[in-house]
Amino acid sequence: TRAQHRTNRMVEVGGGWYFKTREMGLVGPFRDELEAFTQLEAFIRLAEAGLLPESGNFLATATPRAVSAG
Repeated sequence: TRAQHRTNRMVEVGGGWYFKTREMGLVGPFRDELEAFTQLEAFIRLAEAGLLPESGNFLATATPRAVSAG
Protein backbone atom coordinates (compact mmCIF):
# COMPACT_ATOMS: atom_id res chain seq x y z
CA THR A 1 0.00 0.00 0.00
CA ARG A 2 1.00 3.59 -0.40
CA ALA A 3 1.29 4.29 3.33
CA GLN A 4 3.49 1.24 3.86
CA HIS A 5 5.78 2.36 1.04
CA ARG A 6 6.19 5.70 2.78
CA THR A 7 7.23 4.11 6.06
CA ASN A 8 10.13 2.48 4.17
CA ARG A 9 11.45 6.02 3.75
CA MET A 10 12.08 6.47 7.49
CA VAL A 11 15.55 5.97 8.95
CA GLU A 12 17.10 6.66 12.33
CA VAL A 13 20.68 7.92 12.29
CA GLY A 14 22.55 8.91 15.43
CA GLY A 15 19.36 9.40 17.43
CA GLY A 16 17.70 11.64 14.82
CA TRP A 17 14.96 10.62 12.40
CA TYR A 18 15.13 11.29 8.66
CA PHE A 19 13.04 10.56 5.61
CA LYS A 20 14.43 9.64 2.19
CA THR A 21 13.56 11.46 -1.03
CA ARG A 22 14.74 11.11 -4.61
CA GLU A 23 15.07 14.88 -4.83
CA MET A 24 17.05 15.62 -1.68
CA GLY A 25 18.40 12.35 -0.26
CA LEU A 26 17.91 12.24 3.50
CA VAL A 27 15.96 15.10 5.07
CA GLY A 28 16.18 15.79 8.79
CA PRO A 29 17.00 15.31 11.54
CA PHE A 30 13.66 15.29 13.31
CA ARG A 31 13.27 14.57 17.01
CA ASP A 32 11.16 11.44 16.51
CA GLU A 33 9.67 9.17 13.87
CA LEU A 34 6.24 10.82 14.08
CA GLU A 35 7.67 14.26 13.28
CA ALA A 36 9.67 12.81 10.37
CA PHE A 37 6.57 11.07 9.02
CA THR A 38 4.49 14.26 9.34
CA GLN A 39 7.11 16.20 7.38
CA LEU A 40 7.29 13.43 4.76
CA GLU A 41 3.52 13.70 4.30
CA ALA A 42 3.90 17.47 3.78
CA PHE A 43 6.69 16.85 1.26
CA ILE A 44 4.54 14.38 -0.68
CA ARG A 45 1.55 16.75 -0.76
CA LEU A 46 3.74 19.55 -2.09
CA ALA A 47 5.36 17.28 -4.68
CA GLU A 48 1.99 15.96 -5.89
CA ALA A 49 0.70 19.53 -6.23
CA GLY A 50 3.80 20.58 -8.18
CA LEU A 51 4.74 23.08 -5.48
CA LEU A 52 8.30 22.04 -4.69
CA PRO A 53 10.75 24.85 -5.46
CA GLU A 54 13.47 24.07 -7.99
CA SER A 55 16.09 24.43 -5.26
CA GLY A 56 14.47 21.69 -3.18
CA ASN A 57 14.60 23.96 -0.10
CA PHE A 58 10.89 23.45 0.64
CA LEU A 59 11.26 22.68 4.35
CA ALA A 60 13.75 25.39 5.25
CA THR A 61 11.83 26.37 8.37
CA ALA A 62 10.94 22.82 9.45
CA THR A 63 14.10 20.95 8.52
CA PRO A 64 17.55 21.81 9.83
CA ARG A 65 19.28 20.17 6.86
CA ALA A 66 19.30 17.60 4.13
CA VAL A 67 22.17 15.14 4.26
CA SER A 68 23.57 12.91 1.59
CA ALA A 69 22.39 9.32 1.58
CA GLY A 70 26.06 8.23 1.55
